[in-house]
Amino acid sequence: MWRKLRLNLWSKLMLVASLLLAIPFIGYYYIWDMETFLRKGQEQTLMGTARALATALHERPNLFNHQASYKKKLETGKDFLPAKIQSPIRLDGELSDWYSQSAAVNRYDFNHQIDSAWQASQVSVEFTSQIGRYDDFVYAYFDVKDNQLVFRPKNHLSITANDYLEIATLDHNQQLQRYIVTSYQSGWVNGYRLPSTHENQRFPQPQSNIQGHWQATNDGYIIEVRMPESLLGEKVAFAITDFDRQDLPKVTIGSADPKRSEQLGTFTVPSPDIERIIKAMGRSQSSIIVVDQHQRALTQQGNIHAARGVFDSSLYQRDGLTWLETLKTWIMKPFYYFLLTKPSSDFTSEEFEHRKNKQAHVQQALKGSPSTLWWTTSDNKAVILSAAHPIYVDNQVKGAVIVEETTHGIRDIRNSAIEGVVITSLMIYVSVAALLFYALRISLRIRRLRNATEAVVDEQGRIVQPLSNVLAKDEIGDLSRSFANILGQLGQYNNYLQTMSTRLSHELKTPVALVRSSLENLNLHTTDDNQQRYLTRAHNGIERLNTMLQTMSEATQLEQALQTSEFITFDLAQLVQGCGYGYQQIYPQQRFEVHICDQPLNISGSDDHIAQLLDKLVSNAVDFSENDKPIVITLEQHKKHARITITNYGPLLPEDMSQSIFDAMVSMRDNDSDASHLGIGLYISRLIVDHHQGNIKAKNLENGTGVSFVIELPTSKSSSMRH
Repeated sequence: MWRKLRLNLWSKLMLVASLLLAIPFIGYYYIWDMETFLRKGQEQTLMGTARALATALHERPNLFNHQASYKKKLETGKDFLPAKIQSPIRLDGELSDWYSQSAAVNRYDFNHQIDSAWQASQVSVEFTSQIGRYDDFVYAYFDVKDNQLVFRPKNHLSITANDYLEIATLDHNQQLQRYIVTSYQSGWVNGYRLPSTHENQRFPQPQSNIQGHWQATNDGYIIEVRMPESLLGEKVAFAITDFDRQDLPKVTIGSADPKRSEQLGTFTVPSPDIERIIKAMGRSQSSIIVVDQHQRALTQQGNIHAARGVFDSSLYQRDGLTWLETLKTWIMKPFYYFLLTKPSSDFTSEEFEHRKNKQAHVQQALKGSPSTLWWTTSDNKAVILSAAHPIYVDNQVKGAVIVEETTHGIRDIRNSAIEGVVITSLMIYVSVAALLFYALRISLRIRRLRNATEAVVDEQGRIVQPLSNVLAKDEIGDLSRSFANILGQLGQYNNYLQTMSTRLSHELKTPVALVRSSLENLNLHTTDDNQQRYLTRAHNGIERLNTMLQTMSEATQLEQALQTSEFITFDLAQLVQGCGYGYQQIYPQQRFEVHICDQPLNISGSDDHIAQLLDKLVSNAVDFSENDKPIVITLEQHKKHARITITNYGPLLPEDMSQSIFDAMVSMRDNDSDASHLGIGLYISRLIVDHHQGNIKAKNLENGTGVSFVIELPTSKSSSMRH
């Protein structure tokens, strides 16, 4: 199979050059492996950061809410973690500035009654509430739906004979403190602190640090309040009391019973020490979240949109671009459009509280096992890596540190590497194309040199035209000039050989004639038998020499005759049939079998020379044929050619002499045979066939019993149409 695979020079060079095309693919897969390693490195680095932050927060019990730590499960609407709001709330009874805040909205209805069990139809009050913190203050609003709003009567000392808001908390001494917010009318309000059991206070006292606004609405009222964080302890409760008339019972709904300290819900205000410790770590390239054991975010530092990781290439970019970088950007623009994507900072990020299906690593960390999680944003514009590490207090997990980064930095590095691969690939492709073009040009020049060299010599080995010189100064030009010089010398020698027989026969005719006449005179005057025998042998030698000279000049005379002969259209079948009959008479000792096609087979040519062709071939066949086996002459039409086959049974041709046997001065006869045979007969046969634009070949029979000579001559158009 491999022997049949033949590649020219250009194909070999293209095959070798194609190996360079593997470089871009190798680079591409290398980049993907590099990205995998970078991701693993980022994961390890991020986990190391989370571990360092968690170590800084270990064994700091004051950072976490003790009351919330005792509870295994928090109750929604009762246990509070006020969200950090972005700007202070305007206390004006309008809730528009609350809509942009991320604080959770809690709803309270008849299911949240305190010290009563009325049916839903009997309870005419419900409210929604949001709580947030800004700086050192806690903000809250209560949107109350009440069918009858009862303000506090003016000049009335009681603050509970009306609708009111009650706030209960435990102070630092774990004493219950209760505050009332009520109003005479819509407008600015302050709170009142109710007397506690461990103080001598007998009447409610105004509490100026509880400020707010009471605004009546069509279906109830809205209360917005602000109070310092220091006022509220780790447990708190909010309740709304609906007062309609003195003779009707009050209805109170809220988060817990404000009169009973054990029923208050937890109130967690993250310690500012957490933020100070995180800021001291100096991790501005990451988004950091600290959660408690209930997976509530206590604090959050950094912006995930800017957290591109330690591999952020933008940190090392220069202000201006060089012309090379500008060109690179211009070249890579189509690739970014079709293949690559630039990392976008405009992606949708979910708040931590809303990632219910992306907190498996946090749950593992709260169980004591550090873990990481890769997740994709909802708009598929960013991949985020999140690492969580537990925080220990007294060998118990009290919370976790979550450090998050995007893979934008890695994607920047990957894109930069791909840019380099693309630019390198383009350079390689251009180089390979130039190399292939140059190889093709060399291959074409070599082919032109080959074609020109082959055109110099015809099929018979004669030099018919000179080889033109190439002016190129390289090796191919030098080779062409060497070929031209060698072929020129061979042409001169070939011309000498072609004319040698004519000159030799011409020069020897006169000496041969003189020797012949001298021998004839001696023959007339010689009577001695011995002398007569020698004269006879000399005379026979002169005759043989004369025959050889005639044979040598026959080929030259035939070439001249062929140039002046006129072609006629004749029936080749009739010619072969007539020649076959003649051969039987000329060679009575040899049997012949002639097989001719039935219909006429017209060709255009010289019938005399075709007959001479048959004579030469039959004469050769008779010389090498066994007398007991016939010579077979066959004529048939093969496509657009007339095929003549002359087969004789006898000795075979050598394998390397099937074509060279038709050359001049080539003979296969034994040395002791008739010396007048110089191998001119088959050479003359080829001249006749070539002149008729046909071809002749000799081949051994497949069974190894003889030799066949096959001649194909083009038929005339009329004969082809009849066929």
